[in-house]
Amino acid sequence: MEGIIVKYIAQNNQKFHRYNSWNHCYSAFENKNLDTNTLALYLGMYLASWGMYRGSSGLLQKDYLVHEGAVEILKSFSHLRCSGEHEVNKLSIPEIEKLITLLKKHYRSFQFETLKGVTKNISPTDTLISKILLGTLGCVPAFDRFFIEGVIKKEEAFKSLQKNSLEKLFEYADNNEKMKMLQKKYSEYPKMKLVDMYFWQVGFNKNRKDKK
Repeated sequence: MEGIIVKYIAQNNQKFHRYNSWNHCYSAFENKNLDTNTLALYLGMYLASWGMYRGSSGLLQKDYLVHEGAVEILKSFSHLRCSGEHEVNKLSIPEIEKLITLLKKHYRSFQFETLKGVTKNISPTDTLISKILLGTLGCVPAFDRFFIEGVIKKEEAFKSLQKNSLEKLFEYADNNEKMKMLQKKYSEYPKMKLVDMYFWQVGFNKNRKDKK
């Protein structure tokens, strides 16, 4: 497990690597001197760097100011901000669910026009919302393709932002002895970031092998 996380961190430490976008965004949301507009810019850049502005994404049709309302929501849930000194646990799930609901409502309120001229609302997928939470508060991993493939490969049961999945996620993070050890060793990262690193890298490695 540690070898996989170390491999991820090594890439994270490469100058100008896109993985650093998480570091920049996460650190920005710790800085109480930054205003909403600046934080929205950090969040937008991080999401773009992490693949959320691709092709048919509604965010691609908006500028970074679309995130200002989300930043205000996130500020009101600053008690969910995670670090080596303060971590959320299973008891925090109701608050995390509230935050997820508010963020989804915020993004769903924006419309955009597709290339075919069809008007749609931005779709606040689990991938989008979880990447926002990981990049700002560090309270859940990012439920993207490679993360989920890693979870499936390791036969775990957390694949979404649904309540039962979040319960399984926190049970894993709080009770897995190897992960608990790594949390102490790499305390500069919140525990859900370490969970994200591990399963994402497992899923990425699996995908790369499958293509050979």
